Amino acid sequence: MTQNGVTHHDHTHDKHSHSLFHSHSHDEHDHGHDAEQIVQALKTAGDRGSRITLIGLFANIALTGAKGFAGWYMHSASLLADAGHSLSDLLGDFITLFCWKLSRKPPSKRYPYGFAKFETLGTTTVSLLLIGGALGIGFHSYHLLVEALGTTVSTTPPGPLHDLLQQVTSIADNVPAIGHSHGHTGVLDPNAAWFAAVSVVAKEWLYRVTKKVADDEHSPVLYANAIHHRSDAYSSVVALIAIIGSWLFPALPLDPIGGLLVSFVILKQGFDLFGGAFADLTDAGISENSHRKLVEALNPLLSSPSPSPSPSPSPSPSPSSVAGNGHHATTELIAIRHLRAKRAGSLIYVDLTAVVSSHMTVSSTSELEEKISRTLKEVRREVSEVRVKFYPIDMAAARN
Repeated sequence: MTQNGVTHHDHTHDKHSHSLFHSHSHDEHDHGHDAEQIVQALKTAGDRGSRITLIGLFANIALTGAKGFAGWYMHSASLLADAGHSLSDLLGDFITLFCWKLSRKPPSKRYPYGFAKFETLGTTTVSLLLIGGALGIGFHSYHLLVEALGTTVSTTPPGPLHDLLQQVTSIADNVPAIGHSHGHTGVLDPNAAWFAAVSVVAKEWLYRVTKKVADDEHSPVLYANAIHHRSDAYSSVVALIAIIGSWLFPALPLDPIGGLLVSFVILKQGFDLFGGAFADLTDAGISENSHRKLVEALNPLLSSPSPSPSPSPSPSPSPSSVAGNGHHATTELIAIRHLRAKRAGSLIYVDLTAVVSSHMTVSSTSELEEKISRTLKEVRREVSEVRVKFYPIDMAAARN
């Protein structure tokens, strides 16, 4: 189709992954089946992403119960807080599994571009869980630290240090005690350290295997879940150090200090994940490095030598324009301009302008478009759709 001298030939190249969910719809008959879909995913998970998420889910169930039981009966506040963090991991696993399976569904009438952005929504949710968990651990650790300092105030002689400690403890009265309990007291049993140590090993292993699958599948929601596993490993390390340190040096407030440090680490991870997910939701472009690789991949398709400056579909040339190098050239393709790409979950969508000879036939442009799409997908496996707009120019006029 030609408009104002510009030939538009949009050809969509989609790759759809098989999904075990039924077709998603917002109609009244199909609305409200989220729980049914999760159960179906649990029963029939067969892909790598679902399997590793299920392994993490069952591991979190076991770890949450074990650490919660041990923390309570062995009087370890840090292990109890760690169990609470594992509990948030459980919710993250369900969200990851649901969004992963949903994002693999083929497009529907309601979602003609597919469900890939549901994966980004899952990443956003997991990042918010991390942020919330970090704040909870931080407040809990802060109040434990203030309690320890309160004991120190009563034994500190009057002076600047006494005044500073008293001021800090007075401020704590106005800070909400999230997840903090004053009723759990008792002598710490150092055997609680074994539960924390097992958690460290298990969660670090889950992080590594989940991250490998996330890298192979280019999945942001699986990567977010991997980060969630590692954040739990960090909190278990702190619990381990706090238990051993409190047993060896009961006068030092190692537990709350370590908890505060871990809360800052987890908080940073949560905000980093949220920033990436927000960029995808707002259609930010891919990284400069990825963009450059896509542009360079098309260089061998360009004709050589390139013509003199010719009319452009925009007032100024795009920085993504590339010139021919004559290597395995496609004679009709003169230049690639205005290449844009954005992410939707684990997929990449590309659109570009191809400058071609005005003598090209419709059949030739279709073949060229297929070649461009195939080339980009060979470079980046996650490229799902390539849209090409053809801009014809008169080669003879361009040389004159």
